[in-house]
Amino acid sequence: MSENNRKIISPIPVRTWRGLGVNHAFLEEQDIKLKPYHRQIFEKRNSIDEFGIVTELTEKQNQEAHFIDKQYKGLDQNILEQCIKEYNTGVYIEAQEGTSRQEPIILHYTLDKENNTLIDNNLIIAKENSEITVIIQYDSKVKGYHNGLTRIFGKKGSRIKLVKVQTLSDDSTHLDAVYTKLEDNAEIEYTLIELGAKNGIIHNQSDLIGTNSRTNLKMAYITDKDRKIDMNYIMNHVGRETNSQIDVKGALLDEADKIFRGTIDLRKGAVKAKGKEEEYTILLSDKVRNRSVPILLCTEHEVEGQHAASTGKVDENKLFYLMSRGLSEYEAKKLIVEASLNPIIDQIPDELIREEINDYVRRKFINE
Repeated sequence: MSENNRKIISPIPVRTWRGLGVNHAFLEEQDIKLKPYHRQIFEKRNSIDEFGIVTELTEKQNQEAHFIDKQYKGLDQNILEQCIKEYNTGVYIEAQEGTSRQEPIILHYTLDKENNTLIDNNLIIAKENSEITVIIQYDSKVKGYHNGLTRIFGKKGSRIKLVKVQTLSDDSTHLDAVYTKLEDNAEIEYTLIELGAKNGIIHNQSDLIGTNSRTNLKMAYITDKDRKIDMNYIMNHVGRETNSQIDVKGALLDEADKIFRGTIDLRKGAVKAKGKEEEYTILLSDKVRNRSVPILLCTEHEVEGQHAASTGKVDENKLFYLMSRGLSEYEAKKLIVEASLNPIIDQIPDELIREEINDYVRRKFINE
């Protein structure tokens, strides 16, 4: 615990110079009153068909998620235990062996005056050679507290697509952790969109255990006003010929504060593994604070690893050109940001959700 009732969470795997202020995230202590969450989050409360199972998470299912690494702590042990032991909603999704569900499963978590505390515990199991897409949305118009955990197990040959879209109110707290374990030839694609919350702290860990397992993470964000976003992405290469990619793009406005931590850990035995991470941030104000820590760890010789982080202000010539064509300054800046983020947003397999995101981005640039 540090001064001013701030809790240290989400530590970086390998510490760096303390003065940079990137070794961990800070969370203000909050008096959270746990209460039930009553909103419906998916169209059918319980669905069992030839593709698999979609039900509310039971305590039996919760306790039988033995695949998770015993050393895993997520953002913090206490925050993790709040999700596992005190969750007020959650979903169990299972894709049957050899099936391919074409339509995405959409979970929609909304915070309102009666449901302003959300602690969701989601469990996704993709059995051998199955394919599944899950979209999870978080939104609110009121101040709220969100602490979420999503645990994913990709069995041999499975393919998983996970989309997360967060548009909580600008005075909400958003804590989100994802843990994934992949067996041989299993694959997961993440499309992560972070646009809201006063303080957003995100932790994502993928354990590539099986041979030729793969993970591809694409993330887009916009942070404005005096809001903060803290990202901690960890790719652990354990199996042979594993492959991971991290691609993060975002924009900072006003007095926003951002920390990106991306770690690719090529461990002993992960022969012929490949890891790559790229992060690019557009700075739209001189008052923003932007910190990036791409980390490459390696204890195996026959591997490939690449990492890069870059930032840039809006090109004045490009801005002048767009404004000379009749666009206002905010329209021109919005167009430049959209050109950077849209390739990631376009990965979302739902047109209505894409339109909602585009409208949200538009409102960010006119301070609605």
